[in-house]
Amino acid sequence: MLRELQSLEEQHPELKEPDSPTELVGSDLEAGFEKFEHTVPILSLGNTYSTEEALAWAEKTIGPGQKINLQWKVDGATLVLYYEKGKLLRAVTRGTGQIGDVVTNNARTIRSIPLQLREAVDLVARGEVYMTFADFEKFNEESENIYANPRNLAAGSLKHKKSRETARRPLRWVAFDLHLSSDPERFASDSELLNFARSLGLPVFEDNRTIEFHGPGDLQKAIESFEEVREEVAFPVDGLVLKLDDRFRRLDLGFTAAVPRWATALKFEPDLAQTRVEEIEVFVGRTGRVTPRARLQPVQLAGTTVTYATLHNADFIERLGVRVGSTVKVSKRGEIIPAVEEVVDPGSGKPFEFPSLCPSCQSKLVRPDEMVDWLCPNPECPEKEINALIFFCQRKQMDIAGLGEKTIRLLYERGFLRRIEDIYLLSQKEQALSELEGLGKKSVQIILDGVEKSRQKPFRTVMASIGMKDIGPFITDVLIQNGYDALEKWLNLASSKDAHEVLDDMDGIGPDTASEIIQQLNNAQNRSRLESLRKAGLQMESAQTASALEPTMAGQTWCVTGSFVHFRPRDLAMDEIRKRGGRTTGSVSSKTTHLLAGAESGSKLEKAQKLGIQIVNEEEFLRLLEET
Repeated sequence: MLRELQSLEEQHPELKEPDSPTELVGSDLEAGFEKFEHTVPILSLGNTYSTEEALAWAEKTIGPGQKINLQWKVDGATLVLYYEKGKLLRAVTRGTGQIGDVVTNNARTIRSIPLQLREAVDLVARGEVYMTFADFEKFNEESENIYANPRNLAAGSLKHKKSRETARRPLRWVAFDLHLSSDPERFASDSELLNFARSLGLPVFEDNRTIEFHGPGDLQKAIESFEEVREEVAFPVDGLVLKLDDRFRRLDLGFTAAVPRWATALKFEPDLAQTRVEEIEVFVGRTGRVTPRARLQPVQLAGTTVTYATLHNADFIERLGVRVGSTVKVSKRGEIIPAVEEVVDPGSGKPFEFPSLCPSCQSKLVRPDEMVDWLCPNPECPEKEINALIFFCQRKQMDIAGLGEKTIRLLYERGFLRRIEDIYLLSQKEQALSELEGLGKKSVQIILDGVEKSRQKPFRTVMASIGMKDIGPFITDVLIQNGYDALEKWLNLASSKDAHEVLDDMDGIGPDTASEIIQQLNNAQNRSRLESLRKAGLQMESAQTASALEPTMAGQTWCVTGSFVHFRPRDLAMDEIRKRGGRTTGSVSSKTTHLLAGAESGSKLEKAQKLGIQIVNEEEFLRLLEET
């Protein structure tokens, strides 16, 4: 419809309204964030939807003999970085294009964003926050919630109210445009400016290409070279950005009210397939989350046969109007799991009614405040127990050979397995297992060998595999790095009066997560399971690695703040402290003994000074390390 409106306005400019949608940039502003007025235009790009349109744009706008830059159009969230004298001063979302939300604290947690450039320059760097498919899939596996796609998770993480939570998300940032405030005419071309950005330490894609435009053939070959490798790109892209390389000629072309004339986006055709919804099913995950999905008439999409597509939640179904018999479009672009994107024809079936009872155990479903998901509250729900077993045995968890989903469901139905701890009693039932149809002695031996081998899995893997809420690999590593390297220490901490304060002090653990960890470790059923697994011979403490360093920081609690020259990221400084027996914390309190303060230390430095805590700068810290 927007394209149609643009065409009509070109044919009848006298009818164009001042507030036409073609003049609007759009906004991602939210309440609760400090606002900042951008010092450079942060506009959207005009779009072309075919190679032919892109070639026509280049012939009309760029002209022969000029150079064109081609870059991936990353499907993420725009973030603008402001540097003064080489130091990151603020990070701002695009917002309206004129005013954005300040999210500096969250941006500082993104490791690819340098806090200090290699040259003391003033500049504005526009780029995109994104997440790779691999990182997104791993995060979803370890998360209590299932996120729809990398783009939405990246954008939402950037606007999180707690920067500690943003730090847990595997976000990345890449630069695609630069404004050198301290010397704006230093570089005549965009390609030179981006190479300069790379030399400063700003991440820039290696795939960027610059070609000399002599006619449609040159540009078409360049576009085709990108399209040939599109399926191999590790992050979500939805097109290419084409930009005039000559920065001075850009000034002559200028801008419309909404877009620059010297650049355009070539939008890729989405991977969509049209099919029919044969059934809408709901299933229960190990956490009790009830998820709907559409069973489809099989259809080819992005090289695979798609039979199921997620419908996310009850609100999504109602908003889209999906029902059995609907003709729908299914997408796999930017998705790990195929998803229903659009209803082409709703069909004549009845509107879908989300069940009020669990499809597995018939318990009444609940919907906690501020959640879009319905949950089964029954801890003994068969599907929850089966999925907990499946999760525990997965390759990325305990990796128990022979115990795949099909076998686990069989053993559950026949009464051999109910809970995780039952896995380590299977050896007592070897004969009965061998008599089960579909197994046999060889299959049973593979299972028992896999169970025996899993007893040697490290403590961190065991704790992350049990499936306790919020206690995944990341939290497990945080606890171990802070000296809680055995189950006994975990349980003692959870039972102590100052458990919440101790956990909240750890980098990467916020107040809500601290409360959940305490609740999970004090849960009677979880304690019983952990004791059973300990008796079964699983590793319940971390293997101690001998350190050649003297424990010169034993008994000390360090907080690390600011940016550093030799410790980027500053986790490297924390590692040095822990190697020497010290403990690290994410906040300054009366229990903190030392503050390692780098550039732009801010409020933590002020608080440490008031509490009389010993403050150490980077140079002093390096001398301390040399002494051991």
